[in-house]
Amino acid sequence: MSGSSKIKSSLWYGYLEAGDRSSPVIRDERLDTGSVRTVFLFNLARREILEYSREIVEPKLRELKSGEAKSLKNLDAAYAEARRNFKDRRARTLNIPEQGGATRRAAESRSDDDIEDVVEEESADDAWVDVEDE
Repeated sequence: MSGSSKIKSSLWYGYLEAGDRSSPVIRDERLDTGSVRTVFLFNLARREILEYSREIVEPKLRELKSGEAKSLKNLDAAYAEARRNFKDRRARTLNIPEQGGATRRAAESRSDDDIEDVVEEESADDAWVDVEDE
């Protein structure tokens, strides 16, 4: 991957020669796999960013030929869409509670004896009686 095929500072445009699965590709230097043995490439035929083994893929990469370079606009548009939807497998969702939310306190529990005391304290005059009109 030589510097002559670099069009933008962090993007390398090339072609993956892999028989029936050959495709224009983009290597974005900003996407790191976390391993020196692998590399992320955008594969236009599959329209997604995939992780490849460097040992296997690098010998199959070449610069775009002049006829292939005409499709850069289509390649850029497809890459932009894939980049928006790309989720790095190493990224994890953090479960951080929202700030300012109310905290919950454990409800005070009452024993059955306490409830019976409250019921006994009520007088019969204060009790609610359901009366039907005749």
